[in-house]
Amino acid sequence: MIQHRRARVAAPGGVLLALIGLFVSHTLEYLRVWGPQGVVDSMTNPVHAYMLPVAGVLLVLSTVFAFRLARAWRALNLRLDRAAAGVRRLWRGGTGVFAAGPQHGSTPGTRLAAIWLPLAAAQIVLYLVQENIEAAARSQPAPGLGAVTGIHWAAPLVHLYVSLLLACLVRICQVLFHRREVVVERVEALLTAIVRRRLGAIAIIRRPAIETVAPIDRLGGHLWRRPPPLLLDH
Repeated sequence: MIQHRRARVAAPGGVLLALIGLFVSHTLEYLRVWGPQGVVDSMTNPVHAYMLPVAGVLLVLSTVFAFRLARAWRALNLRLDRAAAGVRRLWRGGTGVFAAGPQHGSTPGTRLAAIWLPLAAAQIVLYLVQENIEAAARSQPAPGLGAVTGIHWAAPLVHLYVSLLLACLVRICQVLFHRREVVVERVEALLTAIVRRRLGAIAIIRRPAIETVAPIDRLGGHLWRRPPPLLLDH
């Protein structure tokens, strides 16, 4: 269930990151080639008239996604607070033994590359599509791969740089959420163990005492046992 929820969040988040990276890289490339005035002119150009509305939409979507992350973080904090409060109420000394969290076989570098490289590839592909559509809108021949050659030879490098920054941001968020989830799960496991131990102790205390019967009594020894001696009158 958790994996399904994460996949459902990761898919739109990846698309949003690719679009943000595309917009930022496109702006930086135009800034590199034509300077600040060139960026302003490109924004006011009818071919690039869509850039400002797209920027507004991306800003709104980013804000919504940030609120979702903040809500998820707040939910983890609430779980941690409830579990810690329960431990404080029930804890009566002793030490807790925690199992180590799941170990991942991949290194931090490979996990970063797993985010960075697909994101960079998506941005470059979207950039090529964007430049070819803009050329068609200007009634010019589609440049194809020529959109990343000639004057725009550094466009792929710009996309790699921007996507690396975004991938680092994603990895930082992942590490923070993972560490908080580990803490929450361990505190909840400790609380569960304490509750179970206390319930087990209560059950032992309330268990009725078992009457022990001598083996001879089980055989009816009380029927033929010799009676006590009688006192004789003098």
